[in-house]
Amino acid sequence: MTALLATVFAFGALAGCTSSQTGGNPTTPPATGGQTTTSEPTSGGPGLSIAKYVSAPCSVLKPDQVATLGTLRATTPGTGVLGPNCTYQGKDVIKNSTYVVTVTEGQDFEDAVNNVKDTPNFTDKKIDGVRVVSYDRGGGELACATVVQASKTDSVMVQVSTAADERTAKKPCPESERVAQLIITNLKG
Repeated sequence: MTALLATVFAFGALAGCTSSQTGGNPTTPPATGGQTTTSEPTSGGPGLSIAKYVSAPCSVLKPDQVATLGTLRATTPGTGVLGPNCTYQGKDVIKNSTYVVTVTEGQDFEDAVNNVKDTPNFTDKKIDGVRVVSYDRGGGELACATVVQASKTDSVMVQVSTAADERTAKKPCPESERVAQLIITNLKG
């Protein structure tokens, strides 16, 4: 079962299709070549709790943090294969990027990483002492997913689908990692 869920993590991460919401979900661009970089991972995770966000995924970002994402429609909570999620959809799909944050519990983080480590532009590093894994399937220009390891079996994933008008100033992986850093701050409390 864990292998199946980890496979879903690998293939559903950027699609936004794991959500049960309606309207403008991000799409996965076709795979292209990329580079892989890694740094020393941690084995058991930092032991951060996602418990209060499982029932309220839209509260994983504070209102002032959401304001840094740009011009958005109202947040939309949903549920997908990976767990509860929240969509922060850009008001205008051409001008404003869309973000999906998914709170995942009870799925082995290492299994999930193993299923995406061969994707283009894979990175495995630490932000504020917490392990994060970022990857994309579109050459780093359209979309990116960053997964924050909360514990051995819990994580929070940020997916960014960059709007056409923001692509020169807002690269997807640096942007998803910036949002991941905000989430790490909140998880540390």
